[in-house]
Amino acid sequence: MTEEPARERSDSRRKRLRLIAAAREAVAEHGLDVSAAEIAARAEVGVATLYRRFGSKEALVQDVLIDGLAEVQSAADEALADPDAWSGFARFLVALTQAQVANRGVAEFTATHSKGLPPATAPYAERLTAAMQELTERAQAAGVVRTDVTWRDVFMLSVAPVGADECLAARAGEQQWRRTIAIALDGLRTPSPHELPTA
Repeated sequence: MTEEPARERSDSRRKRLRLIAAAREAVAEHGLDVSAAEIAARAEVGVATLYRRFGSKEALVQDVLIDGLAEVQSAADEALADPDAWSGFARFLVALTQAQVANRGVAEFTATHSKGLPPATAPYAERLTAAMQELTERAQAAGVVRTDVTWRDVFMLSVAPVGADECLAARAGEQQWRRTIAIALDGLRTPSPHELPTA
């Protein structure tokens, strides 16, 4: 009498885990508008199973987006804990860029977090913004980042490699984003920078 319910619970748990894994992959590849059908197909279950387990596609996508944002926040926390101002600053810029390059859902969040995304994600936007501001200002106070750069500039640099696959005859490799950010970091650290245009 107890074997069947136990087997059913185990099967239900496996389906739930498959749906979460499938949603992570789908959101990373296709972004936040990925369809329920795409997620269900990847998980090898029916769409109805997705709705039974999570209530809505949006709820599942929100959960996996928050997982991705929590990883970025963890990187921010580690960077803030680094006693070396330059190391912490550079570490977070690299981690944030990597997250946006690897996960289209995270990139869409950083681009449009104030335009209709789930309210549960708002605290991540606030905390990541505060972290970037603190890391930038701390690095400037330590004399390792040029003082005419703002934390807003650094955020914009973090999205420079996102979706940049080709320009005329130049094609980006998988690791091009690392080169782009390494060049940006050297420009941020330069001891005798040119004056920046506009505010």
